[in-house]
Amino acid sequence: MAKQRYQAVIFDMDGTITRPVLDFREIRKEIGLPEGDIAKEIAKLPSPEQKRAWAIIEGHERDAEEQQQLQDGAKAVLDRCRADDMRMGLITRNVRRSVDTLCRKFDLTFDHVITREFPHLKPHPAPILHMLETWGIAPGDALMVGDYIHDIECGLAAGTDTCYFLNPGRTDFGQNATFTVRSMHELAQHLGLDGR
Repeated sequence: MAKQRYQAVIFDMDGTITRPVLDFREIRKEIGLPEGDIAKEIAKLPSPEQKRAWAIIEGHERDAEEQQQLQDGAKAVLDRCRADDMRMGLITRNVRRSVDTLCRKFDLTFDHVITREFPHLKPHPAPILHMLETWGIAPGDALMVGDYIHDIECGLAAGTDTCYFLNPGRTDFGQNATFTVRSMHELAQHLGLDGR
């Protein structure tokens, strides 16, 4: 298996660092949204309806915080990335509170975190480009890892390599990714971290 040396690895949160918990189909149903990008569909609603929709999402996110579990091997991969002097980022459409809860609960640290409060959400490339500019790292030296098509599209638009994290029973959005993994162990192999 080819091993690429990256200067930075940027992770999605729910379904990537953590096991998937949020049920987006249920969230859409509760808000009354059609299929498609939830954030874009909410933006089409009148202002009071937007506030209601985001309040529903935040309720689901708070419930998810109680159920958060790391993917098997996630902490080990993060620790080994740190030991290899790779920059580690987290880009999520969740709020900052959810990330802070995750980091406290599992003693995780990231060099840079971008959440829903940032002006642009995935799949827009701005979150990755902002993060890499802060670090002085070129997109070609970075990897975006995520479990949804927005993560892959975000990385492709920013010019990074992309890793699709395929959870059991989930739709495979990895067709355009640089590579696909089904576990943190596989990711460690691709990053050249296995056996350390």
